[in-house]
Amino acid sequence: MKTIAVNVKRDHIEALAATKRPIASIAELVWNSLDADADKISIRFDTNALGALDAIRVRDNGTGIPYDDVEILFGSLGGSWKTTKNRTRKGRSIHGKSGKGRFKAFSLGTLIDWNTTSKKNGGLVDFTIRGQAANLASFDLTDPVPSKAGNTGTEVVIANIRKNFTSLVSDVAPREVTNYLAVYLSEFPGITIDYNGTIIDPADARDRYDDLVLDDVELSDGKTVGVKLTVIEWKEPQERALHLCDSSGISLHQVSTGIHAPGFNFTAYLKCDYIRDLDKQGLLILDDLHGDVAALIQASKNKLREHFRVRAVENASALLQEWKDSKIYPYEGEPLDKVEEAERQVFDVVAVNINSYLFDFDDSSPTSKRFTFNLVKQALKENPESLRLIFQDVLNLPKEHQDDLADLLQKTSLPAIISSAKLVANRLDFLRGLEMLLFDKDSKQQLLERDQLHQVLAKETWVFGEQFHLTNNEETLNEVLETYLHKLGKRVDDDTPVVREGGSTGRIDLMLARSVPQPRAEEREHLVVELKRPSKKICTEVLGQVKSYAIAVAQDERFKDTKTKWVFWAVSNEMTDEARRESRQRGRPEGLVYDDEELRVTVWAKTWGHIIQDCKARLNFFRQKLDYEADRASALNYLKKAHEKYIPTCVKQADGGK
Repeated sequence: MKTIAVNVKRDHIEALAATKRPIASIAELVWNSLDADADKISIRFDTNALGALDAIRVRDNGTGIPYDDVEILFGSLGGSWKTTKNRTRKGRSIHGKSGKGRFKAFSLGTLIDWNTTSKKNGGLVDFTIRGQAANLASFDLTDPVPSKAGNTGTEVVIANIRKNFTSLVSDVAPREVTNYLAVYLSEFPGITIDYNGTIIDPADARDRYDDLVLDDVELSDGKTVGVKLTVIEWKEPQERALHLCDSSGISLHQVSTGIHAPGFNFTAYLKCDYIRDLDKQGLLILDDLHGDVAALIQASKNKLREHFRVRAVENASALLQEWKDSKIYPYEGEPLDKVEEAERQVFDVVAVNINSYLFDFDDSSPTSKRFTFNLVKQALKENPESLRLIFQDVLNLPKEHQDDLADLLQKTSLPAIISSAKLVANRLDFLRGLEMLLFDKDSKQQLLERDQLHQVLAKETWVFGEQFHLTNNEETLNEVLETYLHKLGKRVDDDTPVVREGGSTGRIDLMLARSVPQPRAEEREHLVVELKRPSKKICTEVLGQVKSYAIAVAQDERFKDTKTKWVFWAVSNEMTDEARRESRQRGRPEGLVYDDEELRVTVWAKTWGHIIQDCKARLNFFRQKLDYEADRASALNYLKKAHEKYIPTCVKQADGGK
């Protein structure tokens, strides 16, 4: 027994051992077997009595590990025999040239044995190399003993499994391994890989194989490199990936394809010898893509988009002809003009996508298909932009989300779902717009409280609480409020003419007052909001006036001794320190400054900043689920659409992109 020291810093080794994809670690072990000229490889997963993963075994009939080379192979990175050769003895391309692959196995388990049989002095010897995650800086090597096996080969046994790794024994695992090896196995046939009972055979699994040539890609140093792209389409659905390979198609890293190609199950292989150089420098696995890597990937994505546009047309042509022959296609004869020709082209794309994404569409009756296509045809004529957005989002839903939508439609209607989502989006946009009205320099100067802000908020009373979502105007309430206005002290804007909704000049309510519908006819609830101009801070004097006003209104003979609840708000941009202390009393909700149980009156004082923050908090859960972020453009659009008559000119003329 001897110990082999690894002449590399521990943190570098640990980085290599931290592979994020378990299947990638298995693939690395298979590559090691292929580099050893193995033509039979088996992967097995041992389980314990509880069914949990106990060990992983990768066995091959390759050349084994030469005993005299162990110290070079396991004692350093970059010292492998592979660095001086591009081909194995059987003429195969070599995957690994730096010896990093063996460390990736430690991402699966903490104890690894390489049990190997190789040639030595004209005979065969057996020995074991053992590595432990607790001491990655060294490996233990047993003495060689004469072998009775009769042939060379290596079995890697990974024990002390880090977790159950259910993904390794799933139905899709063999297909993922196929993705890594597809191009290589096509170039070098005759290799049998048995993945836990499933034979890896790309030829049986693939539906189509295309080799594409890209234009040369310019690198950061001004040099250019040639790039090829192999695209394999599969018979069965599987996760898409773009493999970064050397020119032989040996996968060194993989990333997401990042393109939309509805209806196609494929894996792409970017082939370029420069990928090998980038891998040696450790530039393929960085979280932030190296500039050259990003350029190569982008060129591949552009080519993939072009390729699948052509493929989509090829597939669609046969399907469209079938619909025409069956009299399902909603157009007859030749297009009447260029407009109808363009309309038909859009229809063809939409119809093919419907067939691809609606799993039972192809099995539906001709009558049902004809009805659906006529609806699409009509929608294209009436509102093509909306249709594009709807199909873009709905038809690109993952299957589980399609199922969720179908389940929802069993319980409610699509218009109800749309209305609910639109309500939340509108509220988020309004809050962003309200911030602009109240705090942007220009709009703040132009905004008129009574003529504009009152009118806007009269339709958005939900900002003061969900119970005020539905409110209405009430003449009696307005008369009572007018009677006691003197309780609020002198109002500087009393003599300012105000334009009514109809365009006439006259007085309107100085208070924002609304009645809240109640379940019982004899019960009433009124919301009364005193909106102070932005320059007027809420102070203790203002609070005293609002309280006095609230008490007087509640005691009016028209409401006294009735089941009427009153909620008064004093709102402005700012509040004095004294008023803020009064609004933060122990044992009361923040903002409550007066609560009279007998008169059924509450008085609240809050700043606009606080109100908007409360509203955002209430809506945050729905915002996250909708994945919706209100921005300046969407807020301006909502204000113009819902409140155009009551917003300042500077807001109407604003550019949402600023």
